[in-house]
Amino acid sequence: MSVIGEQRRAEDSRSRTKHSALIEKARMEHLAAKRLRRSPYHDIRGVLCEYHEGLLRLRGRVHSYYMKQLAQTAVQDIDGVVEIL
Repeated sequence: MSVIGEQRRAEDSRSRTKHSALIEKARMEHLAAKRLRRSPYHDIRGVLCEYHEGLLRLRGRVHSYYMKQLAQTAVQDIDGVVEIL
């Protein structure tokens, strides 16, 4: 096989990996946001979610520390989430 062929296969592999990571990011963010939106607690429904390699970051304002804990609890058991910030 030529060097060019090997380079193309490596580029294709990296492209597929990057694409898979983007799909996973979107899926995890959607799932977390959906859980927050369905919460009976109106205060946490607008919290935003950002996911990257097992880390789920919740962003936004809630009116109490208790509401912050409820938001974290709502998303803590999502498969693939290792840590919540």
